[in-house]
Amino acid sequence: MKDTITRFFGHTISSDAFDMRLGQVICFVAGVLMLVVSMWKLTRLDLSEAQFFFGVLMSLCVPLLLVIVGLVLPIATTGWIRHP
Repeated sequence: MKDTITRFFGHTISSDAFDMRLGQVICFVAGVLMLVVSMWKLTRLDLSEAQFFFGVLMSLCVPLLLVIVGLVLPIATTGWIRHP
């Protein structure tokens, strides 16, 4: 039974290149959406200049991290070696 389950979950549905490209697209789109939504929400709040400045800085962190993950994803997938 254990061998059957291991063999079943060992099969791949798509190629590694497709998965990498899909992950990159998702990271880039999510980064842009997070940036737009966070800026839109910050402009709706009644904030002082300092609060707005720090809000912009903090809301840039997550989109920047998503873009970095999207850029590093091809390096991470090529470094992974599949063992039979």
